[in-house]
Amino acid sequence: MKVTTSAVSADKLAVDLLVVPTMADWKAGTVAELDRHLHGALVPEVRQQGFKGHENEQALFQTHGLLPYRHILLVGLGKGDAVSSWYRVAQAAASFAQTLQANQVGFVPLPAYADTATLERVVEGWLLSLYRFDEFKASNGHTRVTVPRFVLLAKADAETRAALRRAEHLAQAACYARDLVNRPAAMVTPTYLANEAKRIARDQDLTGRVLDVAGLRRARMQCILGVAQGSEQPPRFIELVYRPARAKKVVAIAGKGITFDSGGLNLKTHEGMASMKRDMAGAAVVLAVMSAVRHLGVSVEVRGYIAAAENMPSGRALRPGDVLTARNGKTIEVLNTDAEGRLVLADALSYAAEGKPDILVDLATLTGAVRTALGNRYAAIMGTDPQVVSALIAAGKASAENLWELPLVEDYRSELQSTVADLKNVGEGGAGTIIGGLFLREFTGSVPWAHIDFSSTASTDKPFPCHPRGATGFGVRTLLRYLLSLGS
Repeated sequence: MKVTTSAVSADKLAVDLLVVPTMADWKAGTVAELDRHLHGALVPEVRQQGFKGHENEQALFQTHGLLPYRHILLVGLGKGDAVSSWYRVAQAAASFAQTLQANQVGFVPLPAYADTATLERVVEGWLLSLYRFDEFKASNGHTRVTVPRFVLLAKADAETRAALRRAEHLAQAACYARDLVNRPAAMVTPTYLANEAKRIARDQDLTGRVLDVAGLRRARMQCILGVAQGSEQPPRFIELVYRPARAKKVVAIAGKGITFDSGGLNLKTHEGMASMKRDMAGAAVVLAVMSAVRHLGVSVEVRGYIAAAENMPSGRALRPGDVLTARNGKTIEVLNTDAEGRLVLADALSYAAEGKPDILVDLATLTGAVRTALGNRYAAIMGTDPQVVSALIAAGKASAENLWELPLVEDYRSELQSTVADLKNVGEGGAGTIIGGLFLREFTGSVPWAHIDFSSTASTDKPFPCHPRGATGFGVRTLLRYLLSLGS
């Protein structure tokens, strides 16, 4: 995929499809200029199509050889003040380009929105919209890109070039996370994730470490071992560290890496189990972020941690009523083996907190309750530091990845009290997402911490702008933008 800029006028750009975003005054500006070159044919035909420049409206015009391109696509922006509007424009451009089999697509920014942030989102959305997961189809076509050239009518200055590179790295990282989540659990095992981490460490010059079963025992990570003991797949704990020169902050990120979740002895239903290859989406986010931090020039130290295990039933499996000891010494009565993500994160967060980072963030497909609370377009966030939470919400908004803060209700902490251990791993049935957050807080020490439960948004059954059906890559761009903001 080649993204370039051009300084020629809109009527001289040699492409197959020209995309023109517009607002309520759509007949002015670029449209008026093109209308003159088309002998006044453009505006009447577009008006006849009922186009008014409202958000999501689209109008296609065939130039009949009067301009270098075959088609002009007008895309309505409405007020144009929402970040998501530009992702919708990018989606429309990609969709029409594929339908028309265009080899080259030009994009004309609105003068009022020609800033580099907007251009970055357009290119980012364009690349995200072209993603397809065809790896296991008979054609063997992993065809993510079908349009080789995307041309922005913009100045080719250093700031613009940097924004376009940033957009490409953000989109590539999100698509990599999508690949990991879309692949089957028989392929993406804890060992597979560990091998991916080793490859990333080599490619990006990161410090890496992987703990096998013996290493987990030495590290006192009994929770990860306990969750994995029913599976033939051995667990892994993964650590990746990026250390730029003169870093002033250290950010630790931890991801839940349950490569398949059957529920263990508390077995899920068929419907509940069908999508559980995605239960390692938190791990996918961590790997994707670590694959991009050096390319993006992130200026803070980033430590990535993944607790990887498969949760399966067998004669060796964890039993309801068993007690595990987390790395920080707290004991946990396991009353539900299907609440396993919080168990593996207990070890990962304990380990991360021991390193005393300035900020600790975890991402997990932790609870089904979050979808009930927020639907499938918002993920939940909660934490111990309001500034960290607010900054992550802002980074999510800038990426059109919605985060909604839930409170860590102290009165609910009593639901985690156990008569035989320090904690139990489930509450009494209500406020499941908050209870999960309260449980994880027990393993974060005094480090400012935020928890993102994105079980609601990790995948989608219904395509929406820049997101085809399947894994979404949610969280990757949010976290990368948050890390970039810490160095600004």
